[in-house]
Amino acid sequence: MSPLEKITRVAAALGAAATAALALAAPAHAADEPGKLTARLTVTELKTGNDCRVLTVGKIGMTNAQAQYLIDNGATARVEIWGEDPAYDNRMYKGPKASLSAVSDKNGGGLFIVSDLTLFCAKYLDEDNGPLLDIGDEVYTKIIFEGPGYPRMTKKSNVVHGSYGLFGT
Repeated sequence: MSPLEKITRVAAALGAAATAALALAAPAHAADEPGKLTARLTVTELKTGNDCRVLTVGKIGMTNAQAQYLIDNGATARVEIWGEDPAYDNRMYKGPKASLSAVSDKNGGGLFIVSDLTLFCAKYLDEDNGPLLDIGDEVYTKIIFEGPGYPRMTKKSNVVHGSYGLFGT
């Protein structure tokens, strides 16, 4: 096998793995509802240091053409990380703009929103702030979408439970 063929096969395998990972993180439902925003959060602690990968995937159900129109005309989305508490929730991180893309898929397609962050776990995901109160962390993300012809939309993701402080994992 030539070096070019090896590179092509590795690139194809990596592409398939990335597509599968996004499919697992994507919000799961039978069909996309037009105009409805969905959100799904996955937190993975990385083996190096105390960093976490915070992957938020969202989607607004619409046609591919509508999604491309929004992208071309200045639509934006960003993701915030929130700590969930019984008394009140607190915002812990305001992320940069998320990636937007128009997609067509088996559910009808829409505007795909992806925020893939690598953050220091103890600083951005430890919502209890200290060893006396650190009985576990409950975090979620919130997608904030703004686009021409749409009111500002927000959607809370699922809550992820973990222990992200310095005394955690």
